[in-house]
Amino acid sequence: MRKFRRWAQRTFPVRFPVRCYLRSPALLPGMLGYFDYDEHEDRGKICVADNLELDAMLDTCCEEWAHARTNDLCSDDEDPHHNTFWAEYGRIVMAARGVEW
Repeated sequence: MRKFRRWAQRTFPVRFPVRCYLRSPALLPGMLGYFDYDEHEDRGKICVADNLELDAMLDTCCEEWAHARTNDLCSDDEDPHHNTFWAEYGRIVMAARGVEW
C-alpha cells in the first residue's frame, strides 16, 4: 500500500493528504474498498480489503484513488461513478500497468 500511495501521489497528485489502509473484509461489508473524504480536516482515507490478490488490490487502489482525484466534481447525492471518474480511473490503471509492483 505504501508503494502504491507514494507512486499515486507522485504520478496523480491529490490536493489533500490521503492515507491508505488494509482492512479486514469484515470491516468492508459488500465492498473491496472505499474512499472517504473528511471535509472538516481536508483529508482522505482509502481502505482496501486485506484478503485480495495483488491484481485485485491494485485495481481497487486505482479505483479509490480515482475517487480521491474526482472528489470535488460531484455532490453527496450524485453517483460518484460519473464520466470524469471513469476517465481518471482509466488513466490511473493504464499508468499502474507499467509499474513493477
